[in-house]
Amino acid sequence: MTDNDPHLANGLLPGIIAGLLATVAGAAAYGALIAFSGYEIGFAAVGVGLLVGLAMIAVRPTSPVLPPLAAFLSLAGAALGQIAGAVIVWVRLSGEDYGSAVVRVLDAFPDAIRSAPMALLFWVVAAYAGFSFVNRRVKAARAAHDASSVPQPDEADRVNYFEPKKQP
Repeated sequence: MTDNDPHLANGLLPGIIAGLLATVAGAAAYGALIAFSGYEIGFAAVGVGLLVGLAMIAVRPTSPVLPPLAAFLSLAGAALGQIAGAVIVWVRLSGEDYGSAVVRVLDAFPDAIRSAPMALLFWVVAAYAGFSFVNRRVKAARAAHDASSVPQPDEADRVNYFEPKKQP
């Protein structure tokens, strides 16, 4: 990539990479929390959204694509964390291998979500947290860029339309 690459200038590629890494890290942490505590703590799902949002704003993004992507990655990270935690709990309780535990958890997952819709609420809040952090940063960066790129008139360039024109 060159120095003039627009994906680096607007933070799109670094934002995507940072968001993906934060999604994986947040999902792993949320899954571990569920596995070792035995409880699905909804505020931890919001923490995944915060982590994704903070990671994506760290690269100083200006691309308008990144806020919706942050929302999606936050939602996906919260869901993956809950699935990972359920798989670990299933393996501990049943003694099955991880492959068959993943299949069983994914088969039962829609019914589990329907029976406890509060998890969906926390996922939505996580998505909102990721979106709002990145959206606020993108708007501020774009406003700062627009303000610095607008040429300001000099005193000599100003025209006073209320003074009569001087005759040569």
